[in-house]
Amino acid sequence: MKQIFISENIPKPIEDFLITEGFILRKLRSCNSLSLPVSSHADMLIFSDGRRMITTKEYYENNKEIFASCDITAADITLGNRYPQDVALNCFVAGDRLYGRLESVCDNIRNLYLKQTNLSQGYAKCSTLLFGNNAITADEGIASALAFNGTNVLRISPGKILLPGYDYGFIGGASFVYGRNIIFFGDITAHPDFTMIRSFIENSGYSITYTDTHPLIDLGGAVTFE
Repeated sequence: MKQIFISENIPKPIEDFLITEGFILRKLRSCNSLSLPVSSHADMLIFSDGRRMITTKEYYENNKEIFASCDITAADITLGNRYPQDVALNCFVAGDRLYGRLESVCDNIRNLYLKQTNLSQGYAKCSTLLFGNNAITADEGIASALAFNGTNVLRISPGKILLPGYDYGFIGGASFVYGRNIIFFGDITAHPDFTMIRSFIENSGYSITYTDTHPLIDLGGAVTFE
């Protein structure tokens, strides 16, 4: 089954689109410890490297039914509603290397990886669409760090992605990867860098799926599992 963890605040047109694409949605409830606009975002609440998942003990205990039949670690950490206390899980792995604001990343995650790269951008996962050995981001520091370590990177212009409550959202939060398909939450064709984005993705051997029934929006990405 194509199951995903995704924000409970998903707009109806995007929910309908994902269901049509065959996904079963497990909606993440808001976490009171986080700032309201991102309090149900998967990239704030769950770390995943494709093999393992980690969330906070408090969130797990309050939402056991959401995680039923899932193999997930509940880490004894506390999130906060201000940066950088909110980014303990907002990091990512490219190859065998962990990227994030390391002093803020949960020890349960840091202890898993020998290779680590510190980033000044705490919202690392939000900011990065990673697929295979390829990445798309608007963040200069993330782009440089990934390229230095051998990842193919497309740097795009910031903005043009909705995130209610903030000036704009991020490409990583407006998408997720399933197999060799990149699924976007809304109309990616309206992004000013769409032509570059499409070419980069297709030249990397991946395809694009999206709906034009809603503007492109940052929902905190999605965590997939079988």
